[in-house]
Amino acid sequence: MPNKFLVAAVATALSLSAPVFAAPPTAAVKALAVNQLAAKPEAFVGKVTVVGRVAAATPGKGFTLIDSANCASCTTECPTDKTTKKIPFLWSGAAPVAKAVVKVDGTLKKTAKGYTFAAERVTQQ
Repeated sequence: MPNKFLVAAVATALSLSAPVFAAPPTAAVKALAVNQLAAKPEAFVGKVTVVGRVAAATPGKGFTLIDSANCASCTTECPTDKTTKKIPFLWSGAAPVAKAVVKVDGTLKKTAKGYTFAAERVTQQ
């Protein structure tokens, strides 16, 4: 007759030594550049992360980003140039500083007038 305690101890040891598999870590969300998002916004409707340079900001209402790579020097003509892609963000928090590079996590929505981007978190890069 087998020893009940020995059988239980062996079963416990086997279960502890069996590998435990967890879900694979989720890949970090790659931030889009302003020009990437502006070129094809319909492909990114939903939760989005964008990195860009602040062209203008209105405290309590929002701010506008331009591409941080293409406007690295960010001279005065870059934010006002009609060929520069600009994305406005709704944001009620503290306004980011003009010319700063920021990462914005938020939600892009399709509306009757185009698209709106509601920022949920803004961090300086």
